[in-house]
Amino acid sequence: MKPLFDPSIHHIHLVGIGGNSMVAVAELLQYQGYHITGSDRAENANVRRLIAEGIPVQVGHSREVIHGADLIIHTSAVHDDNPEIQEAKRLGIPLMVRSSFFRLLTSQFPHSIAISGSHGKTTATSMAAVLLQKSPIPSTLIIGASVPEIGGNISIGGGELILNEACEFEESFLDFDRDLAVILNIDRDHLDYYRDLAHIQDAFVTFANQTREGGAVLVNAQDPPTQAILNRIKRRIITFAVDEEADYRADHVRIIEGQTLFAVSYRGEPIGEVALQVHGRHNVANALAAIACVHHYDKNVADYLPALAQFQGAARRFDYHGKINGALCYDDFAHHPKEIEALLESIKEFYPDKRLIVGFQPHTYSRTKLLFDEHIHAFDAADEIWMMDIYAAREPFDPTIHTSMLIDAMVHKDITYTPDFEDLRDKMHEELEENDVFFSVGCGDVNRIYDFVTLEREEK
Repeated sequence: MKPLFDPSIHHIHLVGIGGNSMVAVAELLQYQGYHITGSDRAENANVRRLIAEGIPVQVGHSREVIHGADLIIHTSAVHDDNPEIQEAKRLGIPLMVRSSFFRLLTSQFPHSIAISGSHGKTTATSMAAVLLQKSPIPSTLIIGASVPEIGGNISIGGGELILNEACEFEESFLDFDRDLAVILNIDRDHLDYYRDLAHIQDAFVTFANQTREGGAVLVNAQDPPTQAILNRIKRRIITFAVDEEADYRADHVRIIEGQTLFAVSYRGEPIGEVALQVHGRHNVANALAAIACVHHYDKNVADYLPALAQFQGAARRFDYHGKINGALCYDDFAHHPKEIEALLESIKEFYPDKRLIVGFQPHTYSRTKLLFDEHIHAFDAADEIWMMDIYAAREPFDPTIHTSMLIDAMVHKDITYTPDFEDLRDKMHEELEENDVFFSVGCGDVNRIYDFVTLEREEK
């Protein structure tokens, strides 16, 4: 991979460096020999990891931290009121938004896969990465979460193919240059940016049609909002489905001794048998999409399928932490009502006889308000819900929506308001029992609950 910037660029400063995608940017640029510094509003595991790798990171933002930088790269969540952005403009230091960086990066590769979708893109991208690591194709892999099998969320393996997770938030997925675009599904989300489902579908049409000439679009044949836009896509379409007609099919899905097993075929020709440790029918679809991506470039993908049997899942996906009072305790990133429904269904499938308790942290005022009705029945499969205050993320306080409104509207028989970590911690220590399975759920910082609780020591 050739250097991304001209020789006058030596020092690159990343604003918002603690985000999952920005960690990958930092590590890739450091690998290329640039001097990297960064800042973020709070310390997290990513910040600690970068500091351990020798990258200076300031917690908190200030004008002085960018002095000496030749280029500033920032996320779309960083706005003009940020002091580092203001100082860069005053000093005339060039600014580059993260999505523009990814366009520049992906344009350097002969082959580029961008995996999009309202749900499941991190898992599908992680699975594709695990398979590509077994392929002889020199590949650089970038995922939106840490994946144990690749030792983080980036693997710099060569300049033939690049794999990226492509998020539709603020249409940032349009900035990836690609010859294989993947649409796992389309749903109502990010309604603080999009007007409605039709607006979201328009963005996915553009995403598909901006695929390189001669490229292809891999789509879910079982997702109605995706199927509704197929007649507007001007690139070659490849389909995948579970137990239904499609180019790539998964059939004979069954669960045996804790593993999900199924057979994969391409246009009627068998590819191989797959075993998954990760749970749920939605993950069969994710694995099928990942297999299709790799098979598109490497017809020997059957040789790599055993790697999926070892795949433990990306960070914060069905993530086991330990036990409290004998109860099994997990964390999961699910935050959209449909993701929550799918998660709870897979938990009940795997633990049919256990009491399921969910510690939920709603994510952003806008999502909670705009998907209010969808939230009401998303937790029907849970036996109990302990609900925290809304995690604001990038949004200012909104007094017109509160967790208590969601609780009042929900018909669930057993739901408790646990506003903060201390309340949730006390609830877990006082009420969890031997036959329980507990999941902290949300894409904010609800997983920090495991910094507050005392887990039982388990023999290895």
